[in-house]
Amino acid sequence: MSWHPTKSCKRYLLNSIAVSIAMLACPPIPTVAQFIPTVEPTEIYQLATPQRLRIPPISQSEISVTAKSESVSNPGDLLAPPQFNTLIVREFPNIWQMRVPVDQVNLLYATYEMKAENGRSNAISSEQRSNSAVQVVVEPLPIIEISRDPNSNTALVQGGFRLKMDISGTQVAGQYAGELAVVVDRR
Repeated sequence: MSWHPTKSCKRYLLNSIAVSIAMLACPPIPTVAQFIPTVEPTEIYQLATPQRLRIPPISQSEISVTAKSESVSNPGDLLAPPQFNTLIVREFPNIWQMRVPVDQVNLLYATYEMKAENGRSNAISSEQRSNSAVQVVVEPLPIIEISRDPNSNTALVQGGFRLKMDISGTQVAGQYAGELAVVVDRR
């Protein structure tokens, strides 16, 4: 039996990338991920992940670096170009679950790979124009133990990732998608 469970799940990362002033006028939207819950794994080394992950649009508060103000202290500030945050960071701490022997819990690590719909690695691509892509970095979050079953001497663990999206080179606003591969292994 091979110990290298891999599961590649289609994760449509749907993002509204806004780089215009009009987006700054919109009210903020909560930035919680919504996904179809997974069924708790019952077999040892069974990797359970959601099939679809929706990420809400980027909000005004994530893009705007400065606070809204109706006055300026220095008249030169009126001529300065607006400042925007081009690195958006989101955390998804409970994307997968796995049941493992209790003595294996501290030996586990997870790796993630994101691939755009247009085949580009470490990116997500526009659903309208596949040549427009957003560079992403996927960083693993710590794997945590959720529960133990003393009868089977197993533990249920879960893991997730931090997604960093660089929107500085974005050409098109709209929804973006990519495929996430999750690999859980032992040290």
